[in-house]
Amino acid sequence: MITSTRLGALAERPFRLLWIGRTTSAFGDALMPVTLAFAVLSVGGTATDLGAVLATSTVVRVVLLLFGGTLADRMPRRLLLVGSDVFLFVVQSCVGVLLLTGRPSVTVLTVAAICYGAAAAIARPAFTGIVPQTVSTHRLQQANALTDVSRSTVEILGPLLAGVAVVTTSAGWVYLLDAATFLISAVALGMLKLPRRPPREHGSFLADLAVGWREMASRSWYWISLCCHALWNLGSCAFLVLGPVIIAREAGGASAWGLISASMAVGALAGGVLSLRWQPRRPLIVAHLGLALTALQLIALIDPAPILVSMAAGTLAAAGVAFVNNVWVTIVQRLIPEEVLSRVASYDWLVSFTVAPLGYAAAGPLAEQTGNTTVLVIAAGCVCVAVLAVLLPPRIRSLRQHRGGELHGWPELDEPLEPARTLASVR
Repeated sequence: MITSTRLGALAERPFRLLWIGRTTSAFGDALMPVTLAFAVLSVGGTATDLGAVLATSTVVRVVLLLFGGTLADRMPRRLLLVGSDVFLFVVQSCVGVLLLTGRPSVTVLTVAAICYGAAAAIARPAFTGIVPQTVSTHRLQQANALTDVSRSTVEILGPLLAGVAVVTTSAGWVYLLDAATFLISAVALGMLKLPRRPPREHGSFLADLAVGWREMASRSWYWISLCCHALWNLGSCAFLVLGPVIIAREAGGASAWGLISASMAVGALAGGVLSLRWQPRRPLIVAHLGLALTALQLIALIDPAPILVSMAAGTLAAAGVAFVNNVWVTIVQRLIPEEVLSRVASYDWLVSFTVAPLGYAAAGPLAEQTGNTTVLVIAAGCVCVAVLAVLLPPRIRSLRQHRGGELHGWPELDEPLEPARTLASVR
């Protein structure tokens, strides 16, 4: 029996099955970046081909996010998650077999990546909406934190295993392993039993999509936060673009960048563990202040700082991001009505996915024109302005969280709410 307060959410069978399914599929996801790169190269592709494959997958994911959010509010979310897993099991199995039999091509890998992006766009809003249906309200932050901790852990182990497997066997076998993770996830989610959602009237698909927009736009604290998150994303992109170049040239080379990347993975794990143990009284204030730590790793690139300092800055920044992600998604799940939760949450990811490529594309050319230092200072300024701006709405400052997860501080929260409305991401 699980009695630990920190792991209490796993004591509830519905969430335990959901966690098993998503952790297993997340492990498969963690295998893919390294495997896809080697697979493209193994069939005669170039770096340009790899970039095209990744870009195409990302575009598909962005385009279908709102579709996925609306679909998740109209259909059983468990069905969408199981369907997504089964679909990717078939796709990855086919690619694995083609790679092992020597009949692959860049086109095949591109089609598979498109399928991957489409399935992710359908599954992610459904997952956000289904978590509150599987766990008690007071354990909701625990549930989100456990999911994030497991994802951070497999993101550390997955690339290492994928690299070894590709070198010693074949990318095809890793594709088959990824397929197996989706099959295990489908089985676990297939065993998940949830209370039947009350029947609801739906209009046309476009009408439901418009309802999601109105629900988002009517909450100033939410859309202002999303705009600030977008500005933060814009600034943080400079680290991933300029960081490898600066470190490789001036601070120890590729091995030093590897150490910084590893420290960020450890920081993300630490931030998830922190959110398991701590529910801040002023959740939106404390969490968003954690985003300001990203400015430290940007500033550390100016000069640049010694490798140990850069590693410490990376650890703190990643921990802050992981913590705010867990707190933010929990608050959204509690404050947004369950029947529109997936649609409203999909706008969060849409903003993040849309703005980030702009930051990636602009950082390099701007640095060539003005210098690395200027870009890093501007990026750190974007991060700090975003954090300050997100704390301006009175509702964000006034929201309080009591022990057990109860929220207070808004007039409507002090009145009894319907159960469906008490259940209700940054990156």
